[in-house]
Amino acid sequence: IVTYGPLIHNPQTLALLQSRGICQVDSIEQIEGGTVVIRAHGISPQERSQLEARGVGIIDATCPRVSRVQAVIRKRASKGIFCVIVGDEDHPEVRGLIGFAAAGGVAVNSADRKLIESLVPSDREVCVVAQTTQDMKTFEDVVSILEEHCRGVEVFNTICNSTRKRQEEVMRIADHSDLIVVVGGRGSGNTRRLEQVARARGVKTLHVETDDEIPPAVFSGVRSVGVTAGASTPNWQIRRVIDTLKEIGIRGHGGLLSRMRRVFDVTVMTYCWAAAGGGGLAATSLVLQGQPVTWQPLVLAMLFVFSMHLLTRVQDRSGGLRFNTPEIAEFYTRHRTVLTVLGVISSIAAIGLSARIGPATCVLLVLMQLLGGLYSAALIHQNKITGASSGRFTDVPGSKTPLVALGWATAAAVLPALGSAHPVSIPALSVSFLFAASMVFWRTAFSDLLDIQGDRIVGRA
Repeated sequence: IVTYGPLIHNPQTLALLQSRGICQVDSIEQIEGGTVVIRAHGISPQERSQLEARGVGIIDATCPRVSRVQAVIRKRASKGIFCVIVGDEDHPEVRGLIGFAAAGGVAVNSADRKLIESLVPSDREVCVVAQTTQDMKTFEDVVSILEEHCRGVEVFNTICNSTRKRQEEVMRIADHSDLIVVVGGRGSGNTRRLEQVARARGVKTLHVETDDEIPPAVFSGVRSVGVTAGASTPNWQIRRVIDTLKEIGIRGHGGLLSRMRRVFDVTVMTYCWAAAGGGGLAATSLVLQGQPVTWQPLVLAMLFVFSMHLLTRVQDRSGGLRFNTPEIAEFYTRHRTVLTVLGVISSIAAIGLSARIGPATCVLLVLMQLLGGLYSAALIHQNKITGASSGRFTDVPGSKTPLVALGWATAAAVLPALGSAHPVSIPALSVSFLFAASMVFWRTAFSDLLDIQGDRIVGRA
């Protein structure tokens, strides 16, 4: 699989694609077979014909908004209408759009009246479109000049809503910020325009591709920072920049706050908060069942949730975590041995406590732990001859949410009922089980939606 030109203007994403075997070619002559992915910026009809003539597989990843502009130009060109594209003539999107202007067309990127009047014939009908990442003011200024110069002008505002909204947001937050940090590739036109918009508002602006490029000295005298990002900037890249900005801010307030933040981060990353949630859910389930709330089932649920989450995360080799929450991925890589030991100790402690509660509770808990281990374990190991890669239940798209809900609900509702000395009401048990399962299901589903970008990259969504 190759991409014809860079898929998007983000070097880090392109490096990621290359690490997964998807290479880039810059000319059609370099393509010798296989599958070609058409970049988000689109290509001209002439280039598509050349690709088809080579007999290669084609995956069209042209942005739908770019496809819309192509369709507008194609339809007007079929009627003999001259096309003006407000955009950078060297940008791949604009080069592709020009190819659709069979009746003639030109790209302009500034409201230079003399230049526009020299390029656009005054005696022809003109169709005006915009590069999807163009800024609104330039587009409106060019349209105004053309309406005075040409006999008939048909205007299509094809600027992407995402681009327009980002520019509006930058103007808004610039009025309340001492510094604007723009995150995104330096080759990205819409990212560069965000920087230009911020500077035009008179606010200090820093354009970075990664968090490594943030110089702490730039924050001298800065009280508030606004963050924006280009359309092609992945979520994990933005998160890393925001986390770095927070760390710089915390360091500026002294050591105590920094230590408190670190304790909080470790508590979150090691799922102590999830364990507390498991205990609270077990207490709620006991109340719904009309059972007395005692410490043993609460602690048992906490130990089970803590150990399963911890061990599952330690065993996760899919790679999705390093894209969704890279700081957590680094934490688990650095402390893998300690976290594994901690998870095993918690699991053993849960078994010991369940045995004290009752044999039925112990048997069910051990079974749940075994199933939890199988969920993350490799089922198909790498075969040196066939090249078959390892597979896990965790790699099955959509499997995590229902299974996590089922495990939590069993620990919170069923385990306490099995170990209770009081009569168990099946209807009450069913209600508490469904309550616990639904609470966890929706919480996990929302979390998965936030992580969908990284999961899609590793094939889990």
